[in-house]
Order: sequence, then C-alpha cells, then structure tokens
Amino acid sequence: MKKTLTIVLISGLIAAPAAFAKGSFEDAERMLQVGSDYGITNFQSIEFDDDRADDIEIEGWMGQDWFVELDLNGNGDIEREQRRKPKGESYGLTAQEVQVFLDAARGQGMETIEELKIKRNGDIEVEGNDDSGRELEVDFRTGSLDPVKVERDN
Repeated sequence: MKKTLTIVLISGLIAAPAAFAKGSFEDAERMLQVGSDYGITNFQSIEFDDDRADDIEIEGWMGQDWFVELDLNGNGDIEREQRRKPKGESYGLTAQEVQVFLDAARGQGMETIEELKIKRNGDIEVEGNDDSGRELEVDFRTGSLDPVKVERDN
C-alpha cells in the first residue's frame, strides 16, 4: 500500500508542473494589462512557458520606435526587460484587439492558453488546450473572427 501511495504521489508531483504550464484566459488578460501599463501599444506575442507556469513572456512595440520583450512571473512582476530599436515598422494588435481574438479562441473550445502570436503578415495563432486537455490551435487573419484553421490533437 505504501509503495502504491508513493508512486501516486510522485506521479502527481511530476505531472503538476505540466498541468499548470498553460495560462488561464484571466492570466492572459492580466498580462495584457501589465503590458499596457508598461507602455506596449502593439502586442506581438504572449507566451506561457511550457516548463514553468509562472514564467510568462510578452513581446510588443512601445509606439513606433521601441520593441520590448518582458519576462514576467505569475504575479505579473517584471523579472527581465529588453528593449531595442529595430529597423522597420511596428506591427501587432492593441490589447483590446488581442482580447477579441482570445475570446474567439475560447469560443472554439479553448480552455487554457499557451501562446498567442501575431505575425507581420496578419496571421494570428492562438495555441492552448481544450477542456479535455488536448492541444488546440486556432488560427485567424487580422480583420476576421472566423477561424482560418482549427486543429485539435488526438
């Protein structure tokens, strides 16, 4: 009996980080607020780390000149900041636009979010999991809430 209990406990400890590696939609909304408060006007990506649930990365533009990468903990505190002035024009979505696409992904059955990525060409990818824990990717194009692709892993 002790051996079985030990195996169950160890299995739970090993699986626990993976269970929390995705963020909730409420977590994503908080990170959008943190990024907005920081000065990000055009979000390019929000990513919840696969290995550590309390490790979140936000990338985006502050106005037209500065590109910023923020590493945050689960509380939304900035642990690392990197800014640069790249050549080229800024792109991405406002916090309100990101929120609309997060809601659209949720409408497709997404329960937790792993990553939202906006590409220069207007493609928007939202990756996460559905209510049964299966991986789910929902792709959009800027300007339309109709998914271009919905892909579920079996």
